[in-house]
Amino acid sequence: MESITKKEIKYITSLELLEEINFFRKQEGNRTKLKHYDLLKIIRDEFEEEIGAGKISESSYKNSQNKEYPMFELIISQAKQILVRESKFVRKSIIKKLDEIENRSLEIQNENKNVIKATRNFLMVVTNQENRLRELEQKIETITSFITPEDRFNLKKAIDFKVYERANYQNMNDDRSLLYRNLYKD
Repeated sequence: MESITKKEIKYITSLELLEEINFFRKQEGNRTKLKHYDLLKIIRDEFEEEIGAGKISESSYKNSQNKEYPMFELIISQAKQILVRESKFVRKSIIKKLDEIENRSLEIQNENKNVIKATRNFLMVVTNQENRLRELEQKIETITSFITPEDRFNLKKAIDFKVYERANYQNMNDDRSLLYRNLYKD
């Protein structure tokens, strides 16, 4: 299941399923290798109605000689249904792997939902802060529109001083503080 477990899947191709069937057949001691065209026959027989209704579509792949061949993409439950025709050992082994993959896929989906939820919450907080900032800027504009340019300059200087004072609060009494030296020089 190396090739399958490396990615999040919702589907398993007939090629991947074939690889797993033959791997567990070999582990069981069964020397008969299932051929891809035989697996395709099984899939067509098992899902005749679904294929006819267009619920399962045949797709294709290109081999190493760039020749195109048919294959199917099956959802996990359909792959399990195909395994009913395999031996108990092969069936149990592959179904166990498919269940693990399906559970991991669900975990990934849940993690993705949590990330999306956290991102939405973060964006709401940022948007609310931006809205508050715009409201504050509008209030400041309204207030400053009634005062003279000189008073506006002094108000901005006072606000900047308060921001600087807060940033340097711990250094206020330090003789080396630029703010202290500028405010309290003799």
